[in-house]
Amino acid sequence: MSTELRRKSIHFSGLILPILYLWFDRAFLLLLVGSLTCVALLVEFGKWKSPRFRAFFFRVFSPLLRTHERQGAITGATYYLISTLLCIHFFDKPLAIVCIFFMVLGDMSAALVGKRWGKTKLIGEKSLEGSLACFVVCTAISFVFFYLPETHFWKLPPLATARRFHPLLGIGGAFIATVVELLPFRLDDNLTVPLIAGAVMQVLSNAGG
Repeated sequence: MSTELRRKSIHFSGLILPILYLWFDRAFLLLLVGSLTCVALLVEFGKWKSPRFRAFFFRVFSPLLRTHERQGAITGATYYLISTLLCIHFFDKPLAIVCIFFMVLGDMSAALVGKRWGKTKLIGEKSLEGSLACFVVCTAISFVFFYLPETHFWKLPPLATARRFHPLLGIGGAFIATVVELLPFRLDDNLTVPLIAGAVMQVLSNAGG
């Protein structure tokens, strides 16, 4: 398996936590994700504090890390766990799940499509084609969870907003996620995309309630 394929597989595995949240309650997910986040932060602290541990960590995981992560930056996995924990804590359950899906699938679709078909450059290496892919995927995600709140696969509590606001939530959230993914924030996309999109959707949801 190539290094890039391994990276994408690990990135895709980020769907495990929001899928678990479909069947388990907030308290359980907060405990689970909180524990994983503590472990990740301990690893980050060990990298910073112990040269021996840092050498071991990079020897094992270096092929899976991006350049800035190999230079000692906090890994995307740690940012993912922090962001997931914050989404679960602060947002309504459907919104939290959608935001985490945005983070995993929206970002991945933008990267894959942009790398393969990205001809029209917008900001840096980001392309119009990648951004459109991100928007389409995020819109599809939000409509699945907002319009199918109860199926034989899962049950989600209704949002505070009236049903007529759902299209605005879905399209607005997808648009915000796409713009945030495109803009060159200094913070990691795993933090900015779900938290900003989630905050906007939560405000819209509360305003429509």
